[in-house]
Amino acid sequence: MNTKDRIIVAILFCLLIGWSFYGRKLIPQPPPPETPAVTNVAQQAAAPADTAVAAPTPPADPEPEETVVHAQPEQSIVLTNDLVRLVFSSWGGGITSAELSAYPATMEKDSGPVVLDFSERPALSLAGMPDFSTASDFEIQPLSRANSLAIRRENATGLSLSRVVALTNGYVLAVTDTFRNNSDEPLTLAELQMSAGPMANIETKASTRGISYLGVDSLGAADKRVAYWGKKLNGLFGVRGGCSRPNLTGVPLEQTQDIANPLTWVAVKNKFFAQVLDPSDDAARGSVLAQREDTDARFTLSKVSAGVFFPPKVLQPGESIERATTYYVGPKRYSELQALGNKQGHIMMRAWKGWGWWRHACIGLLWLLNAFWFVTRNYGIAIILLTIVVKIVFWPLTHKGTENMKKMQKLQPQLAKLREKLKDNPKKLQEKQMLLYRENGVNPLAGCLPMFVQMPVFIALFTVLRSAVELRFASFLWIADLSEPEGLLAGVLPFPASGLNLLPLAMTGTMILQQRLTPSAGDPQQQKMMQFMPLMMLFIFYNMASALVLYWTVSQLLSIVQLVMQQRKEKVAA
Repeated sequence: MNTKDRIIVAILFCLLIGWSFYGRKLIPQPPPPETPAVTNVAQQAAAPADTAVAAPTPPADPEPEETVVHAQPEQSIVLTNDLVRLVFSSWGGGITSAELSAYPATMEKDSGPVVLDFSERPALSLAGMPDFSTASDFEIQPLSRANSLAIRRENATGLSLSRVVALTNGYVLAVTDTFRNNSDEPLTLAELQMSAGPMANIETKASTRGISYLGVDSLGAADKRVAYWGKKLNGLFGVRGGCSRPNLTGVPLEQTQDIANPLTWVAVKNKFFAQVLDPSDDAARGSVLAQREDTDARFTLSKVSAGVFFPPKVLQPGESIERATTYYVGPKRYSELQALGNKQGHIMMRAWKGWGWWRHACIGLLWLLNAFWFVTRNYGIAIILLTIVVKIVFWPLTHKGTENMKKMQKLQPQLAKLREKLKDNPKKLQEKQMLLYRENGVNPLAGCLPMFVQMPVFIALFTVLRSAVELRFASFLWIADLSEPEGLLAGVLPFPASGLNLLPLAMTGTMILQQRLTPSAGDPQQQKMMQFMPLMMLFIFYNMASALVLYWTVSQLLSIVQLVMQQRKEKVAA
């Protein structure tokens, strides 16, 4: 590659970076999305579980919001243990806030705990019957046994609701709703929806392109498969991804989506925390509510919520029906979620088809990471030890790949002659090259094999480290938070505004050094192109979580150590 070609490649690389930042501004806005057509829910329920697609519910004509006037003043009762503090309100009988005592809201020493605010739509609130909604006044009182309370209301027809709530030693609530017909006539209990509280996005400096942490997951009652609805939420507002700028003029701030299939549970989550509604009897269906920021300048998903629907029931005089539900509100931590059963540990995972072994790899790596932390009490050291273990496992494979590349390097003069001699006969050239490889015991793909084998492990680690609540506010050396970029001197340096990240620079240096130590083989033009790979990786990794960059930097350093040891061994043997 001559100087002119290098200049062209450098210009194209700069244009690529510029396009990623400014491309959206240069593309004209598309017309506002059309209102989606109504899809028959019954038809969806009859469709196969793996192909059923939840239908967006078209927004109704806007109506003026009515101010709810309660007849009684609000009363609140708190259920608390060492991990969580839940505030219940007599207005609707749901949870208005959840305080997670073990997780500080900020990195400040005097920071209070994380508080999930559900006052907009209380968690565990019911909808579907006006007399038992958030607009209703309930009787609320503590019970004699610890961490439990009773909520009760009876309407004018004689239908009553008695709710008993008990908090365990962890993040789990046991909720039992009993509806009873106290009248002399049959009464219809309408289809009721129980909802989780709205989950807001967590502000983060880490840039993980194409990944949304705000999502809704559900487990189908029939197929027992976990469905991930996070990728479909933007589409409810007509946002299809890519570089195009969506036209948000006239697009509602809220959109709902029905999940037609019967559900075992439904979960709402952000990057680090989750809620799970798990009825003891399968729910008839579910729903998702998504909200966006109130701005037309750019699309930002702000909150998501979800709920489960219980089927209607006709209650005869004196008859009652009991519905039990388990509710989890706490960290998105695998050990906590997996202990709930019913595949709730899958809430940690992404929607990848056919990845059973992949899930086990993620679980194993997370377990090993936490095991190293238990010994060292530092997640930075735990990541380094985990990287060393992964490198040792693949050491024989990478060693064999390096040896194969050295053999190919020795064949380069002969390959160059063949290319010159048979440049007009590609088929013959390929046959001669393969014959030369076979005669010298060289596998042309062996050099790439270590990279391809390690890539699934890297992606599994990427999956584990990008949203592990264990890494939130975990410090290491100069890094204050392993779940975020370093951001050194942020606000002091004029550029970059987000601060200086040293680890990505160190990572780039190790990649350049490794390239110089690695035996060169293959097409010389491809080798020249590979020289730009460290710069590309710097651009990709610069604003990623420090935990990911730390893993990749340590992995590169170990590869350099391996190459140096091989070279010294060859010198001694010579």
